[in-house]
Amino acid sequence: MNSALTSVCFLGLGVAVLLALVRVIRGPTILDRILAFDLIATGVVGMIGLLSVEWKTALFLELVLLYSLLGFVGTVSFTLYLHRTLPRRRSAAPTGNRASPEEFVP
Repeated sequence: MNSALTSVCFLGLGVAVLLALVRVIRGPTILDRILAFDLIATGVVGMIGLLSVEWKTALFLELVLLYSLLGFVGTVSFTLYLHRTLPRRRSAAPTGNRASPEEFVP
């Protein structure tokens, strides 16, 4: 792969990761922070992959797999945490459904 193209891609991923880091710090909501964390994990995986291509080695593939797994587990953990801790709104049953609102919220 062309070295200049790799450098441009690396720079683009770096800018995306930095902007996502700003979103993690500033928020405004926890969902924005979760998505930004996922973007950071994906960007770092892409950067490691680009380094592997540039240095013509396959030694970093295990690191890519490990970091992508950690990013996935982190995102799932955040969503499970939010599912358990955030208050839920009780809403009326949708039109045409005879279920009571208590069935939607445990």
